[in-house]
Parts: sequence; structure tokens; C-alpha cells
Amino acid sequence: MVSVIPSDIVLERGRNLIINFALIYLVTLIIAFLISWFLARSITVRLSAINDEMRAARSHPPVRIPAPEIRDEIGELTDSYNYMADQQNLLAKKQQETAEDLRISEIRALQAQINPHFLYNTMDMINWLSQSGEREEVTRAVQALSNFYKLTLSRKDPVTDLRSELEHIELYIELQNMRFEEKIGLAVDIPDELMSVKLPKLTLQPIVENSILHGILEKESREGTIVIAGWTDGNDAVILVSDDGVGMDEEALASVLSGENKKATGTNIAVSNTHRRLQILFGDDYGLTYRSTPGEGTEVEIRVPYQ
Repeated sequence: MVSVIPSDIVLERGRNLIINFALIYLVTLIIAFLISWFLARSITVRLSAINDEMRAARSHPPVRIPAPEIRDEIGELTDSYNYMADQQNLLAKKQQETAEDLRISEIRALQAQINPHFLYNTMDMINWLSQSGEREEVTRAVQALSNFYKLTLSRKDPVTDLRSELEHIELYIELQNMRFEEKIGLAVDIPDELMSVKLPKLTLQPIVENSILHGILEKESREGTIVIAGWTDGNDAVILVSDDGVGMDEEALASVLSGENKKATGTNIAVSNTHRRLQILFGDDYGLTYRSTPGEGTEVEIRVPYQ
């Protein structure tokens, strides 16, 4: 039997079959490529998000990544990163709280060194009045001292406002004038808007005490005036305590804030502690600045944030 088939039909069907196979292969390849691209993108996007957050954690605290919707290896890695971020932020918070507690403890420790210093001087004055037979003055001094410490110890917070500090100074000057026969004057020029400025407790008292003992009382007349003024300077508040005492030379002025400036009545440890407390509380840009001219007097600038 002989069968005759036209070659054109066979060739055409062969070409059609090849084309169909090529199209199916091409479509399959495109679909496979798209599936691979979407899968790869799903993985790389999530990995990039984790990588970006880990790189950013070098400069700031780590930030949580949204919880993964797919529970695969990348999802487990995301959960692990979020756990690490939570733990690191918790440790950073605890460290900050510990540093704050340490800062407050140091402020209170420095303040505790000032309180006995002031109490000793005041009790010495009361003892002097008692030996002189000044009963009424002793009663007045004890009441003033009681009111002073009532204001000082009324709150556990080591920080107070300028208004309270000025009340302390008025009581302190009253106590000193009992001993030195009303020879110490006090003038205050503080605007009302500065009265709420925050200061460590007993900031003004050591400065005023230093002005009295090492300035005014070393004059031949043993009398003088202390002026307390204040103003704002940008975001800062400036409080100036000045006296018309004997002043200080350059050597004494250079060492007064270090506590190494020793005189017959003792050291300036209370003043240096005050400077240190201000810097601990507000930063190194704040604190005390001394200026003095021998024979004319001393100025002490107290710079704190204006809040």
C-alpha cells in the first residue's frame, strides 16, 4: 500500500507544533520568572528592612519592625530582632534611670556637705549670743534657724525655685546681722518672671556666706551690702550676686571654684560644691563665674536654664 501525503501540510503542522511548544515554554518561563521575582522580593524587602534598622541602631536606639505576617525564617528573624530591640531599649531605660538616680544622689551628697557647714556656723553664732546673755536674740536666732531648715527640708526634691532661695537668704542675712550688729545690707532686684527659675537647694547661701566672711567682714569697717540681681540671656537665666568687700586677687580667684582656696576661716568647699551641683544638674555650660577686683568687691554670676 502506498500513501501519498502532501509535504506542505506535514511541514506546516510541524512548524505549528514547534511554535506551540516555544510559546508554552516562553509562557512557562515568564511565569516562573515572575514567581521567582515575587518570592525573592518578598525575602529581600524584609531582609532589607531588618538590615536598615540594624544599621540605624548604630546611631540611635533600635526601633521595632512590624510583626511579620508570614511565619517563615525571615519572620523568625524579625521576631528575634524585635525581642533584641525591646531588651536593648529596656536596658537603656534602666541605665538612664540609674544615671539619673546617681546624679540626684551626688547632688544630695554635695548638698549634705553644705548643710552641716551652715548649721555649724549658725550654732556657733547662737552660742556666742548665749554667752553674751542675749536671751531675746537667742530666741530670735533659733526661730530664724528653724524657719530656714523648715523651708530647706520641706520637700525631698533637691531642686527648688529662686523665690524660696531668696527667702533663705533673707533668713540667713537676719541671722548674720544678729551677730554682726546689723552691718550687712541686702538689696534684691529680681523680676517676677525669674522667681520660678529652678535651682539646687542652698545655691545662694554659700555664695552670700563667702561674700560676708571673705569680703565684707575683712574690710576695716566690717560692713557692706550684698546685691542680688537677675535677668534673662537667651534661653538662660543669669543671677548676679555682688558685694562691696575686699575682693580677691588673681590667685584666689583662679582657685575659688576648685575648693583649694584656703583662708583663715576655712576653705571654699561650699562654693565649689555649689558650682559642681549646678553642672551636674544642668550641664557644663552652666554654673558659677567669679569676677573680682581687689579693694572694690566681687561678682558671682550664676547661669542656669530659663524654664
